[in-house]
Amino acid sequence: MVCITIHRGTRQIGGCVTEIATHTNRVFIDIGENLSGNDAPLLPIDGLTSGEGAGSSLFLTHYHTDHIGLLGDALPSIPVYMGVTAKEILINLVKRLQNGKTDIYKGIRTFKALDKIRIGNIEITPLMIDHSAFDAYMFIIEADGKRILHTGDFRLHGVRGNKTLKMLESYARNIDYIICEGTMLSRYGEEPPTEFELKQKASELMKKTPYIFVLCSSTNIDRIGIFYHANPRGRLFVCDEYQKIQLEAVREACGEKSKFYNFRYVMDYGPNLDGIMKEKGFCMLVRQGDFFKRIMDKYKDNSLLIYSMWTGYLDERAKNQTLFDFISSYQYKTLHTSGHASAADLKSLYDTIKPSGGLIPIHSDRPEAFREMIPEGKLILLDDGEPFILK
Repeated sequence: MVCITIHRGTRQIGGCVTEIATHTNRVFIDIGENLSGNDAPLLPIDGLTSGEGAGSSLFLTHYHTDHIGLLGDALPSIPVYMGVTAKEILINLVKRLQNGKTDIYKGIRTFKALDKIRIGNIEITPLMIDHSAFDAYMFIIEADGKRILHTGDFRLHGVRGNKTLKMLESYARNIDYIICEGTMLSRYGEEPPTEFELKQKASELMKKTPYIFVLCSSTNIDRIGIFYHANPRGRLFVCDEYQKIQLEAVREACGEKSKFYNFRYVMDYGPNLDGIMKEKGFCMLVRQGDFFKRIMDKYKDNSLLIYSMWTGYLDERAKNQTLFDFISSYQYKTLHTSGHASAADLKSLYDTIKPSGGLIPIHSDRPEAFREMIPEGKLILLDDGEPFILK
């Protein structure tokens, strides 16, 4: 017997916790914090945050806080797994944060794509996918003759997104159930631009303006890669020491396999670069704060700030006033796309997999919208904490 329980996330974006259990073992997927404005608590979960952890394990799809933010609440005896490079990026990030303690992250066990990990009578196979977090994964979970695909967060319009469906055709055959994210269903019908469309727009802006600053997530490696490759030949690509460490981690992992991730010509900013930056022009990665403001003010008259994060931080949806004030003092343009699959791409995934049992939505505040794209009787809407016994 196999039982699926979505402990949190059946009707909300972020903060999801999924359990797939047999009579002897439990595999939990993600243990995230809620997004701001959502006060739904994470109740004690037997075998994960309370009780005994024998036979349990925790797998992390990626390093975003809404997927790993409550890792400290997990029982210390439970083995935790995530991607090799994802772990390194996470530890680098935690080190940068003031008083960032890495102890709970150093003990994380790692895997690579297509490794087979056995937890008692459950086998887990990670599939690398495209998301706004680097080294993110779907999981195939096999137990008692059932095959389940947990999508994590994914998209098809990213740098590597066009390979996802072909990968699933090869490795995700004979799937009984899909546990599928549906973040974009609250914007049904919206087709996000591709990362390469952003690259084209960035390239056009860079040709017009010699000094470009880019404000984006330091761990959104694919987005940074887009700006790196859009930067005109002969101009500098500049960041601070922390960002250079993150890009070097990716370069060491993937630079020889892919030119896209070979960040060979990234320069760590110092005042000694100001002369050549003024002469040749540049693209510089920045973050909110006085350190970057002092640099940006030197070039204010001939520069453009590209804001490449969710626009909700700048308006009434989830306004960050400090961030808004920071970017508003500069001439800026917004270039951004979602890290999540559109409704059309969710349908493409379903049509590729064709699960025999059906689809269970998570990570969505509009899960019923799946009815518009999958056959009648194949949508399984659960409540938080409701056990679902696989037939």
